[in-house]
Amino acid sequence: MFGKGLLTGMWVTLKTVFGKKDTVEYPDVKIPMTARFRGGVIDLNVQKCIACGLCALSCPNEAIALTTEKTEDNKKRLSSYHYVSGYCLFCNLCIEACPTKAIVWDKNYEIASYHKEFLNYDCMARAAAAQTKPAEAAIVQDTVVNREGGVSLGG
Repeated sequence: MFGKGLLTGMWVTLKTVFGKKDTVEYPDVKIPMTARFRGGVIDLNVQKCIACGLCALSCPNEAIALTTEKTEDNKKRLSSYHYVSGYCLFCNLCIEACPTKAIVWDKNYEIASYHKEFLNYDCMARAAAAQTKPAEAAIVQDTVVNREGGVSLGG
């Protein structure tokens, strides 16, 4: 009786030690994100955006700030689009509210920072950098949006 319990316990331990691992060594091994991943930074498609502002209105924490201007033919055009991931809940309401599907989540989950100002993104600058230099698009950090909606130079 004592021996059977000991052997059963050792069998469970050996299965766990030599079985399939549930975790990976993160910095060395990275798992690709699935299609339903919600997180990272908003990717803005400027050509699809109609500057309706529904994404900013649907955000419960006001993490999205955009400004528009009128064109010669009396249509709205996007002049700035700022996203503050520090305030974002990653609730996906902004993505669902967009009628033209102009914003999507990117697959970059490494957005942690020691400095709060690095959590602020100018999505129009990122979109322009993605068209010219795709490899450097993730590190574009031209402007910073403060909580009141004002824009200041970033670092």
